[in-house]
Amino acid sequence: MGYDIFLGCVIPARLPFLETSARKIFDKLGIELNDVDGFSCCPDPTGIELIDHKTWLALGARNLSLANNNGGVISFCSGCVETLKGVNHFLNKDEKVKNEVNEVLKSVGKSYDGLTPVKHFAQVLYENLDKVKENVVKPLENFKVAVHYGCHYLRPSEIIQWDDPFEPKTIDEIVVALGAESVDYDLKIECCGNPVEKSDNELSLLMIDNKLKAIEESGANCVGLVCPACYQQYEFNQRELNKKNESNYEFPIFYLSELVALAFGFKPEELGFNFHRIKPKVLFEKIQFFE
Repeated sequence: MGYDIFLGCVIPARLPFLETSARKIFDKLGIELNDVDGFSCCPDPTGIELIDHKTWLALGARNLSLANNNGGVISFCSGCVETLKGVNHFLNKDEKVKNEVNEVLKSVGKSYDGLTPVKHFAQVLYENLDKVKENVVKPLENFKVAVHYGCHYLRPSEIIQWDDPFEPKTIDEIVVALGAESVDYDLKIECCGNPVEKSDNELSLLMIDNKLKAIEESGANCVGLVCPACYQQYEFNQRELNKKNESNYEFPIFYLSELVALAFGFKPEELGFNFHRIKPKVLFEKIQFFE
């Protein structure tokens, strides 16, 4: 089994340690990740699409035209998945649009038929949940994880067609399969606020503050998520809120791939936890995860 890996912009540019953990767990599962020369920005589903839909389609279609037809394209980024799935959706919905986009692609010697499957890395893990369980050598006992799904992982549902946008379960089930507890909390499927940061920073901070308050009240001791934008919102703004509101947020933020890697027996020093702003070491010591 193999997939062409679409890294996007944020992870390789700002959070490369998340790529490290993801590559390690897929290698452990025997799922090949193939690098593709020429992939560019997806582009962002909340950026170019709103300005020029046809340009957004053409850029996304060019990326998909480079795929090597393995198991399709896999991405570690929810935004990239939404864009690439969205491109397939709109091209296959309207033959005229597909022809117009292919006219654009012709100028760079490319064409795209709209048939390359696109999957989120969490979807592939869920589809291989038995294999994930088989590779757990260090169950995540005493990890009380507040799962944050984020917007792009679930919506728009007619494009994503994956999990229930109102009562999602896939990430929770993966977390439980690792031996951790998935802690329910209010506002679980609400947006973290990252998309509005550039236009209204105060609103963005209020949204993540509300989420963190609900997580604090739930008794969770860490957050698990699957989107680099959400990761930055949680990881970068806890201390900002502590200064602003005299709160005391110190939740370690784990990408799902990092939680899986820990359960697979990889050590913190192999996963780049030293690059986290909220150091997981405090949690590890508190719950005696590494004795």
